[in-house]
Amino acid sequence: MSNFDFLTDDWKKIPQNLRFLVISGGFLIFNSWLLDHWGRKRPYLLWNWDVRSFGYSLGLTLILIALGLLVAKQFIYFGRIIYFRKMYPINKLNLTYYLVWFNGTLYLFDKKPKKYYHVLPWETAQDLLFVGKGIKLPGGFSNEVIPIPNSSKSLDPKKYSNGGNINTQI
Repeated sequence: MSNFDFLTDDWKKIPQNLRFLVISGGFLIFNSWLLDHWGRKRPYLLWNWDVRSFGYSLGLTLILIALGLLVAKQFIYFGRIIYFRKMYPINKLNLTYYLVWFNGTLYLFDKKPKKYYHVLPWETAQDLLFVGKGIKLPGGFSNEVIPIPNSSKSLDPKKYSNGGNINTQI
């Protein structure tokens, strides 16, 4: 069964509402196929509409809507990743921004607007290539001055205001 874990993991990543559309569409298509192959010879009519073709068309439409929404979501997701990677490239780390890990929670301190951002969830840090980078400190977020390693500079969180969060996940 472990050979198909990748399918179940990917299925779990699809939002519940889109999974419902796919399952409903699949059921309607299967029902139409079942009625067509093992039903009676005359068409099943509902207000002069053939139920088989109506179910098939509706099922296919639901599946196509779900797939279209998934593709649109991926384009938006990809666009956000590109936007943040251009805004905070890794080669500008400690030049235009700082990354500070407070007990596993990542904060980005942007020098230009003097704002700090909470980077969440973990997948966002992975998407932006921030994992393993930055200053690691024990304890939670504090306003104490943070020394920058391999530099004579320091970071004073009191001078920064809250800018919200950075999240590439939708």
